[in-house]
Amino acid sequence: MKSAQTKKIKQLFFTGILIIIGQILFKYLPIKIFGENILFDSSNHVAGTVFILYIIYSFYSFTEKNKKWKIFYFILSVIVIIIVAIQRIIAKEHNLFGVTLGFIIAGLAIAIPRWREIKK
Repeated sequence: MKSAQTKKIKQLFFTGILIIIGQILFKYLPIKIFGENILFDSSNHVAGTVFILYIIYSFYSFTEKNKKWKIFYFILSVIVIIIVAIQRIIAKEHNLFGVTLGFIIAGLAIAIPRWREIKK
């Protein structure tokens, strides 16, 4: 059991590092090149929300094996992520490209450390 927890913590840490690298490349670098008022930079809010929800899911999945809860959690997570994405677009902080880029960065950051599990 300890090795599974250690493996999950390493995956979470690596996922966080990948999100940080993605945000540096696709948020802060474009801002540095094109200026502060761009809308197509990656959304920290979307990537951060996905990462926080992933952390909550990862730690709770060790203690709870109820499949019905997982389905409810995924539906709730999708609703929360959509609300954050729409808020960022309405506030004119990002356009659809920037929000989508935040989703892609978070999705890849979650998938890359789990690639062996995904391939199976």
